[in-house]
Amino acid sequence: MKAVGSSQVPFAIQSGGHASNQGFSSTTGVHISLARLDGVAISPDHTYVDVGPGNTWTEIYYQLEGSGYVAVGGRVSGPAMGVTFGGGYSWKTNQHGLACDNVEQFTLVLPNGTVADIGPAQADLFFALKGGLNKFGIVTSIRYKLYPQVPVVWGGYQVFGGDAIPALIDATTKFNAGNTDPKAQIIFVLNNGGGISNSVLLTFYDGPTRPAAFDVFNGIVPLLSNVSSSSYSDLVSRSPSDAESGTRGAFRTLSTTNLTKGYIQAIYNETQFYGALAVLHTGVQLSYNTEPFLNKFGQYATDSAWPHANSPLPLNVFWTWVLPSEDDYWRGLMKQSIDYLKEVAKQEGIWSENMFAYPNYAIADLTGDELYGPTNAARLRAIKAEVDPGNVMGLTGGFQP
Repeated sequence: MKAVGSSQVPFAIQSGGHASNQGFSSTTGVHISLARLDGVAISPDHTYVDVGPGNTWTEIYYQLEGSGYVAVGGRVSGPAMGVTFGGGYSWKTNQHGLACDNVEQFTLVLPNGTVADIGPAQADLFFALKGGLNKFGIVTSIRYKLYPQVPVVWGGYQVFGGDAIPALIDATTKFNAGNTDPKAQIIFVLNNGGGISNSVLLTFYDGPTRPAAFDVFNGIVPLLSNVSSSSYSDLVSRSPSDAESGTRGAFRTLSTTNLTKGYIQAIYNETQFYGALAVLHTGVQLSYNTEPFLNKFGQYATDSAWPHANSPLPLNVFWTWVLPSEDDYWRGLMKQSIDYLKEVAKQEGIWSENMFAYPNYAIADLTGDELYGPTNAARLRAIKAEVDPGNVMGLTGGFQP
């Protein structure tokens, strides 16, 4: 940190490198890979685990397997510790909140090169690191709370043809409205590639057998399924997140208070409308992920940079294409799609001005106010000015508070 600060050379920090925004974990300057910081150390009393940022969540879960405990983290293979710095939705969110809510301590290399342990006693920096991303230094270790974990869970992913989508929209709406079991979660994905629709349903149950909560999906036959009973680590590893590897792409997001059938139907209509344009502009696949958590997970929220005490439900829009010359075209259409869905959410009564863009799904041009709200964004700017008066972290990519 002292070297890049004194030389004023651009740099990037890479944990898992899962972000799609250009320059967020890559650079033409100094590339700092955290891959070798891959320790996983469980406390003797099994109350916490110290984890290096070179691990993916799948690797962490495999290290914890057999201990009878698990940490709150990523849901699919690929993402690493960076999940926590943007908040961190998890298969455990209904039960324990976001990943950032379950951090006890960060070990941080500050912009001036000194090393410090950051916990509740360092309230401002602790707040900033929980959702505030990469503007406060380089985290070299995170201490997470551990929770008892049953040895066998149930779930996986299923792929459906376009003809099943109306039934899946109806079932997802019913699941969102009727589920009260915090151990049951889904991600419902609507895809369109070259004008051809399909859907993916990821299911998770924190127990060994399929629960009654998923009965709303009975009778909808998938084209492909890997759903089974397995260990938690195996379930996560069987859900790949790199299907569009090698293409160009971007995320965009919208948070809502709830999910309605009208809103999900509007999302499907968006896949149809923009999917028809894909073949004309090297589009590969357009995906919209809805994530119906229970509307009370915010009870576990801690004092965090990204506000989530009101239990926001994130929409993850992920589009991929081939040519660099099409970047502005597709990113512009993604904004157009989100702006339209925001209006639909208002009409459906599920939009709130107090819900903000989930940082891990956000595109690079969003402002601090759009990510954190004016109050938290102002607090983050003040914290950054105090810990980084030379703006060393301004030499790296990422959102500005």
